[in-house]
Amino acid sequence: MSYNEKKYLEEHKKTWQGFISLSIKGSIIVAIILILMSIFLTG
Repeated sequence: MSYNEKKYLEEHKKTWQGFISLSIKGSIIVAIILILMSIFLTG
């Protein structure tokens, strides 16, 4: 089995893009939840 640098790099980039996408979506969801909590739980 040989080491293919280009294939490894492409897989690494794909994994990194997935991680960044998931992090951004998660942050947005948390922000929306906090905004909704501030609207409905203040009294």
